[in-house]
Amino acid sequence: MDDIFGTILPPLRAIYHSAFFSMVEFILGIYTVVLLADIVLLFIQRGWVAGDMRDTIIGVNMPPELSTKKPQMRRKWDKITAGLKTDNESLWKVAIIEADNVIDDLIARMKYPGENMSERLDGINPGQIDNIEELRRAHEMRNRIIHDENFKLDKKQAEEIIGYYENFLRYFEVLE
Repeated sequence: MDDIFGTILPPLRAIYHSAFFSMVEFILGIYTVVLLADIVLLFIQRGWVAGDMRDTIIGVNMPPELSTKKPQMRRKWDKITAGLKTDNESLWKVAIIEADNVIDDLIARMKYPGENMSERLDGINPGQIDNIEELRRAHEMRNRIIHDENFKLDKKQAEEIIGYYENFLRYFEVLE
C-alpha cells in the first residue's frame, strides 16, 4: 500500500501546486462569485422584501392564510363547516356560500385576474392548482344556490361541495 501511495502522491502534489491548477482555482473562484451575484440580483429583481420573499420562493402570490396564518384559517373553516353538522338545509347552503367567499378571497389575493370567482377560475391553468375542476363545480353549485330560490340541496351534496373547497385548502396544507 505504501508503494502505491508513494508513487501516486508525489505527481498529484505536483499537479496541485502547479500554475495550471492555480489558474483553475482562480477561474472557479470568479465563477462562484458571479453565480452568487446572479442569485442576489434575481432576488432583487423579484422584489426582495418581507412579503414578496414568500412569492419568490413559492412562485405565486400567497395570502398569509395559506402560509403563516394557518391556525386562524383553520378556526374560520371550522365555523363554516359547523353548519353541515345540522339537519338544516339553509345552514348547508350558507356554509357553501361562505366557503366559496373564503376561497374566492384567497384566489383573488393570489392575484389571479378577473372580476369575480368564475373569471378568476377560468384564468387558472389546470397545472397551477390540482383541483381546479372541483372548484369550478363547487362554484357552479354556489351559483345555483344563489340564483335559484327553489334549489334543493341534500346533505350528501353539501358535504361533497364543501369537500371540494377543503381539497383546495389541503392542497396548500392549511387543513392537515
